[in-house]
Amino acid sequence: MSAVVEKTILEELRAIREALERIEALLEERLIGIEEPLPDEVEAIKEYEADKKSDRVKLVKLEDVLRGSEAE
Repeated sequence: MSAVVEKTILEELRAIREALERIEALLEERLIGIEEPLPDEVEAIKEYEADKKSDRVKLVKLEDVLRGSEAE
């Protein structure tokens, strides 16, 4: 696998991790009831839930992604 592909995958994984951590923090705040989510946070949650329902967001194994890029 080329270094460029690995770097791209790493950047994507970091972006996904950051988004998931933000969503997790939002969910924890809502469950604990610390404060109401901000309007942009509500919108982000709605978009995520809509994407999940329409199968635009799905979990894939990292090994499958790496295996697929090696074939190219």
